Amino acid sequence: MKHSNWIKTLAVSAAASVLLAPIAFAKELKVGSYEPESHYLVEFVYKPYLKEITRRTNGELTFKWFHGGTLVKAPQTVDGLKSGLVDLVVTTGIFTQESLFPTTHVMTLPFQFDSTVEANHVFQKMYHEIPEVQAEFEGLVPLGFHVSDFFNLHIHKDVEPVRTLEDLQRLEIGAFSKSGVTYSELLGATPRNIKLEDLYVSLQRKAIDGIWFPTAPLIKWKMTDHTSNHSLVGGPFVMIPMTMSQATWDSLTDEQRGIFRSMENELTNFTGAIVDNRRGSSVAKMEARGDTIIRLAPEEKAKWVAQTKPAYDAWLALMEEKGNDGPAILAKVQEFTAEFKGMDYASAEWWGDNWQE
Repeated sequence: MKHSNWIKTLAVSAAASVLLAPIAFAKELKVGSYEPESHYLVEFVYKPYLKEITRRTNGELTFKWFHGGTLVKAPQTVDGLKSGLVDLVVTTGIFTQESLFPTTHVMTLPFQFDSTVEANHVFQKMYHEIPEVQAEFEGLVPLGFHVSDFFNLHIHKDVEPVRTLEDLQRLEIGAFSKSGVTYSELLGATPRNIKLEDLYVSLQRKAIDGIWFPTAPLIKWKMTDHTSNHSLVGGPFVMIPMTMSQATWDSLTDEQRGIFRSMENELTNFTGAIVDNRRGSSVAKMEARGDTIIRLAPEEKAKWVAQTKPAYDAWLALMEEKGNDGPAILAKVQEFTAEFKGMDYASAEWWGDNWQE
């Protein structure tokens, strides 16, 4: 009788262990995001992406979100990943620590790209094929490659549009980023370094003639209340890859790492496609209300590029100082840029069909 009870107990225990086995391998990862939960990238890209990771790993990997900088703010993302405070950051703020990523920031040299899809894929290939770039990501594992929307010139409705470089010389241009101020200086405008939250009032009071601002969220930020002349010059942007802590990556199984790798290109495509879509949607709405939209002809854009040559020279000097072959790296990036010029994205099923405007 005792023997029979022991057998029954063993059988029940074995069955329970089988049922509970998947839980033993489950891992919840902490996800940092300094964007609000309502941000379109969070809603349409990052949440569906991580939900798909959970599905493909059969529930082994789940994710706990910390939105709006509640765990890490943009300047804390790199250190937070390396210290183990956070496992994964959806938009890693490497732009706040450019001194740690000097080679990588070759991409932000002026006027190289026409679309975010192009820029994302150049970023991706640059990481995989240029060892000096890979070295700067020590302790981090990029899962997807993403740059922000381009900052373009948006000119006050009572000021003449900027069609040529000469038109810019007389204008005072507000910018809330270092790159915007630098661009204005190089291009001959008078830069005004203004906090993001003060740009609207500065335009309203006509304290400035225009702003460097990403086009995709221009309407949402109500900057179109006072701007109606838009020069789509493909200006500065920031680099915001999705990255995982190296320690977290090393703790995953080979199969789990393979799933992330299999989705790298899909994620890189999606972040580029949705930003390009939002920019295009904003431009279409502005055109529909009668705004002036200016796209530089190649010969005119060449003048803008030539005017910003000091930025290229400064980056090359920095590379020489660090012992890197700057001209060779720049040539590689230009080769990749030509390769991806005009490319379109390839969608994946997990994107869904409600992300476009």
